[in-house]
Amino acid sequence: MVNLRFGVGTPVMCNLGPSGWKLGRIIALHYSEEHWDEGVTAPYQVIVEENHALIYVPEDDKRFCREATVEDLRIIHRKDALAELPQELEHTVPRASDSQIQLESIHNPRHQGNNSYRSGLCHCCDKSPLNWSTVELYSEHYRCATRNKLPVTRQMFDLGTVQVGETVSHYLEESIQAWGGFLQSPTLTRLPPGLSFSDKGTLSGTIRFDPHRDQSYRVDFVAVSTAGWNEPNVGLIRIEVSFTVEGNHPPDGFDLEAFTQEQQGASAVANNILQNLITSWDQWEQGILDNRETCNRMLTDLRQLRDLLEQHPRLEGGFWWAQLGGFHMNVHKLLENTLFECELYLGHALTFGNPEIRQSAEINLKGCYHKRLLEAARFMWIEGVELMMRGKWTEAAEKLRLAALKKDGWGWAINYGDIWFSESVARLIIAVEYRIGHDYDGHSGEWFSEATQLLEKGRNRSEEGGIGPQGHPWAVEIGASIDQLKQIKDDQSELVKWLEEFKLRTVYWCAQILGGAPPFPPKPRPRKDDAATLLRNLPG
Repeated sequence: MVNLRFGVGTPVMCNLGPSGWKLGRIIALHYSEEHWDEGVTAPYQVIVEENHALIYVPEDDKRFCREATVEDLRIIHRKDALAELPQELEHTVPRASDSQIQLESIHNPRHQGNNSYRSGLCHCCDKSPLNWSTVELYSEHYRCATRNKLPVTRQMFDLGTVQVGETVSHYLEESIQAWGGFLQSPTLTRLPPGLSFSDKGTLSGTIRFDPHRDQSYRVDFVAVSTAGWNEPNVGLIRIEVSFTVEGNHPPDGFDLEAFTQEQQGASAVANNILQNLITSWDQWEQGILDNRETCNRMLTDLRQLRDLLEQHPRLEGGFWWAQLGGFHMNVHKLLENTLFECELYLGHALTFGNPEIRQSAEINLKGCYHKRLLEAARFMWIEGVELMMRGKWTEAAEKLRLAALKKDGWGWAINYGDIWFSESVARLIIAVEYRIGHDYDGHSGEWFSEATQLLEKGRNRSEEGGIGPQGHPWAVEIGASIDQLKQIKDDQSELVKWLEEFKLRTVYWCAQILGGAPPFPPKPRPRKDDAATLLRNLPG
């Protein structure tokens, strides 16, 4: 018998093809069926949690079956990151350390997209909860409320069953209405046509026929207000209004066949765009297309897909919004400034009620959150370099230390230990300044030791990144300068001369960094589309 990765009882995610990844539990190993040839087995038999169906996994491969993560369990067992978890999962929610700064009450409904997470503060969330986006509120991978230890007041209402043509009027109690702010990121895509939702949390209107849904369907509408985030007895207010709609039949005069054909035609167009996107990415991986041409082609196709979705905003239940966000992530990998688009469209996909689409969006959002950390590391590095240009060495060293902590010395396109080299230089200059001005009070040795350790970490990273046989040119120069410094001993005039020359060379290297000269990463390109315009064009 071949050794298998998992044992009986292991919770796993199984790939069911068009139905997506489903949670299940392994109930048998080396499974076989009567009609199979002798000796032929499947590694696992699994019971699917959703419907208790029995399936088998054809190969012991992560393409077909992988162990369920904490995020998988949280996504499956609740509707969004602010909903209550089952008691057995409560302990799986990590509690972050205190924020590095206090959150702020800056209310600007179009503040999303200003990239304030690049400061690295507040766990890479926007520093004002009033501006939190859909992913910051609802994604299990961002969890901004949990990371910043904000309480959540939950209000749940079940309106029972309503018929198409009936009027719905639902109002919150006055104490909740008074806070307002419920139009921050409501899941409007889940509401039936004819219903309106206000900033005070009022749901009203007459339910109309919805051609996208079955004759009977369930609605679980969610909206959140962060207006009371800094009130310990309020925090974030999450309301969930649930009801069942029945009698969803086409009214007289509605041509259902024509509507269906229109949707099928839009899906065909979207699939053609998808194939173009896949082809461009494959050609980039094969080296047929360079970065620039790949970005140009993919962004052209993505604009076409976005235009199509603005005409057909509920096409296939949100599936194409998840695709739109996911492929913007591919473009972001090539240094295009598109993380906002990734989060915007994947966040919009989260607002649909389809659990498979939500699961698909969350898979990509895990990568998006880590890209926030990488962007933060890069822009904190740039800020640290600018501090060095102004001679603020101690502030620079601390900023660079925090930058490296974000992703262990990595950053968006920072692959060769550049953050550690920068911090090494800042600490080396501080060490020599202490040595000149403080007559060996012990601090100089600490700073010097830290500088040499950081230089070595950076060198190792350069070798891992394959920068070339000569190594990183800045690292080579730093190493040579340290060797010179070791020869100077106690000659104060020589120390001063060394320090002046080293600072001049540091300014040179900092200018190279800020200018995006090789081997440093190129300067980030400006955004193609204005964030406020993209928000304004988002349906709903």
